Amino acid sequence: MSVLNRTTGRLAKAAAVGAFGVAIALGSTACSAGKISQTTNQLPAVNGGAGTIGLAPSEMNGETISNGQISIRNAQIVYPVKNSDATFDKGGPFDVSFAIANDSPTREIKLVEIIGPQGSNVEITPPKSGDSASQTGGSTIAPNGVLIAGVPANVNTGAAQAADIERGTVTLSNAKGVRPGLNMPLVFKFEVHDLSGKRIETVQTSVETPVDAGTLPERRDAIADARAEQGEH
Repeated sequence: MSVLNRTTGRLAKAAAVGAFGVAIALGSTACSAGKISQTTNQLPAVNGGAGTIGLAPSEMNGETISNGQISIRNAQIVYPVKNSDATFDKGGPFDVSFAIANDSPTREIKLVEIIGPQGSNVEITPPKSGDSASQTGGSTIAPNGVLIAGVPANVNTGAAQAADIERGTVTLSNAKGVRPGLNMPLVFKFEVHDLSGKRIETVQTSVETPVDAGTLPERRDAIADARAEQGEH
């Protein structure tokens, strides 16, 4: 069996459940590979940043053939659960959450780097296993697959856990300008490969990524409103 045939068979298996992974990540109920494009065009289910990269088309018999796109959705710098004040003062470490969908039937994509604000560091730890439904290993995303990192604020991850979809970890540190409620630019860089493993191109896009504001300000406002109703000062 040729390398191409082995690769194609492996990716075909990944694509079927990968579509379900995209649906979970983007807050949709789509559950088939045919609905990938529709799903990636929907608005994020959480208050996250988004970006899209069109992949270079191919030429065949004088015709131009589309190779799809990469969709980044729900990108968010997660509010620290513990020691939030100290974490913001030190510029991290912060968890970063997102879902990246590869809607191309002909390309593998690999997340090779995320660049944060000047002076900051971003560490990417891929999902532990390369056998999960939508990955082919590490931070490489199969055709019609998805890569999920982190847990965004106020999102139930039960469906993803039930589908055995693993999450990677992305950590942002030394980012002094990060503040609740602001947007921070994160540059996502990818290598694009064909099904035989040949690198076709390197692409990137900058995503304005919101910093989760947490729930503490809302709790304070609720207390203040209650005191005002009771005539307290």
